Amino acid sequence: MDAETTETTRLVEQLTARLRAAGDPQTAEGAKRYLKSDLLHYGVRLPVIRKAVADSVRANGRLGHPQLVACTRALWAPEVHESRIAAAILLERHVPVLRPEDTALLEELLRDSRTWALVDLLAGSVAGRLLLREPAVVDTYRRWAAEEHQWIRRSGILGFLLSVGDDAGFAPYWPVFTEIGDPLLEDPRFFVRKALGWVLRQASKKHPAEVHGWLLPRAGRSSGVTVREAVRYLDDGQREAVLTAYRRGETTPA
Repeated sequence: MDAETTETTRLVEQLTARLRAAGDPQTAEGAKRYLKSDLLHYGVRLPVIRKAVADSVRANGRLGHPQLVACTRALWAPEVHESRIAAAILLERHVPVLRPEDTALLEELLRDSRTWALVDLLAGSVAGRLLLREPAVVDTYRRWAAEEHQWIRRSGILGFLLSVGDDAGFAPYWPVFTEIGDPLLEDPRFFVRKALGWVLRQASKKHPAEVHGWLLPRAGRSSGVTVREAVRYLDDGQREAVLTAYRRGETTPA
């Protein structure tokens, strides 16, 4: 066994043991029921998992690309919720190591996620940070958003969550998000609708006029969950205009 393999094995074993030891059966039962999860749950809360990953990285050193991929796959392989969350957090902490082609790894994990709790970490955080570093991945996110697969479509939307709230990212990525988001406003699935609302809400924190101007003529064909999320940071007049158009089912040429 070479040094790199030993390093990877040590980190995964240490982290797995720590997660298992931190588990609580009552917490596990509640989380499994809440997430409607078919995975094994140890019952470890997210802040504890984050600290365990941070401590493991600190103790073993930051990972190079091959070690990162190996550790991610090793942590993901067991059908254990906390182990898979730890894999996503490990990627999140190593986004500077990731490459554009690693969207293939992210997609593989997303297709196997089966729950928003994993999708949102991988898409909203990891994929979102990767887009800010590697503009070339935008075409992958376009493709994801166009897929019928619920979690892949949600990921294609959430991949823009950070960029539309970023000072430098809004100008290049808001037009892309609105282009892919427009036909998705009528998607009947809650998790797609909610994701659209989250991205609009994030954009509205710094760019309320742009969000209001885009959403108002589309409010009548948007879902309630999308609209309610999107208007949170709009001013009173903008919010009421969008809500009124939504309630009346109004649409105008965009």
